Amino acid sequence: YQRRVREAVVSTQSTGIYGYTDKFLEIVSITRPDVPSRVQVVANMSERDMGTISKIKNGRKDASELGQYTQWQGYTSLPYWKTPEANTINGTEGLFFRPFLKQGEEVTTFVDDLFRANPMEWVGEEEVRTIRAFKFKIPDYVMKNATNNPLNDGFYAYGPDGMMNLTSCVMAPVFASMPSFMDAEPWLLEEVEGLPPVNRSTMDTNIWVNPLTGVLVKAKKQLQINLMINQNVIFPGFAGLREDRPRYIPVGQIIETGGLDDQLVKQFHDKVFRPQAILVVVIWTVFGIFNVAFIGLFIQMLIVAGANQKTPDRDPIIPREEFDEGAGSEKEHIYEVPIAGDISTEGAENAYQSI
Repeated sequence: YQRRVREAVVSTQSTGIYGYTDKFLEIVSITRPDVPSRVQVVANMSERDMGTISKIKNGRKDASELGQYTQWQGYTSLPYWKTPEANTINGTEGLFFRPFLKQGEEVTTFVDDLFRANPMEWVGEEEVRTIRAFKFKIPDYVMKNATNNPLNDGFYAYGPDGMMNLTSCVMAPVFASMPSFMDAEPWLLEEVEGLPPVNRSTMDTNIWVNPLTGVLVKAKKQLQINLMINQNVIFPGFAGLREDRPRYIPVGQIIETGGLDDQLVKQFHDKVFRPQAILVVVIWTVFGIFNVAFIGLFIQMLIVAGANQKTPDRDPIIPREEFDEGAGSEKEHIYEVPIAGDISTEGAENAYQSI
């Protein structure tokens, strides 16, 4: 896991990302002491109270809730946004999700730098370092303003499309966007010189998750931090700005990348894939034995059934011995043969045959 904060070179006030005293806010703070005069974007967005506690669910009762936040940095509900729905704390830290993910479904991460839960849209399936993974990206509707997506009204999305308003979170006119104002309104990029051209393959924010376990395999997050500047006659440098809309000046980028190293990939294979392969072999072996036994039993039943269907070729012959007194001492053998069916009186005489 790596996190880099890169200072933009397009702004003469680039020290703003590390901290500077704003003259205008200094004047405002005379009458409003609660308004800080120092703008320090990185500190405001990254500084955390280490004494606070975050809580997540272990998924013991419901596997679909594995890793879900129930408390973030001491908050059970966020204090930054306009509506209760926007202030709801949900999603995971992004390191793991519920197991048995299905194609097409969304996952939700809680993004610290944006102070909000952020859905991730299913893009497709890829193989990352020999591990099957689902690829996700930020949906387009998340970056829309409140006019084009009324659900974003709770996040004070009153600027142009492609800009996330963080003013209520950092107490400074700060807006987050994709690098080079990707997926934002075209005029934002046109009014700034020095930014690289948009390249989605290198600038998009994506995560890759193994669908069987829900474990994060690879991640790439990029945010561009912008300061909103309005026309102001007090400051000569701002006098040339347009009256009808502000200008958004990039002051830096936050880049986070991460993934499984060689050791973790090996552990993943040893603890997930190998037992799974062994289980498949065992199941198919048992299935094969059962099939062989069933076929053998079936053949035996056919043999027994065939033997029971065999009948004698002729009825049994019943011998009887009688003496013919007229023949002297000579013994005559008489055999009784039962004749099937109705027998007439005349036919009955032939019922016994002398041999």
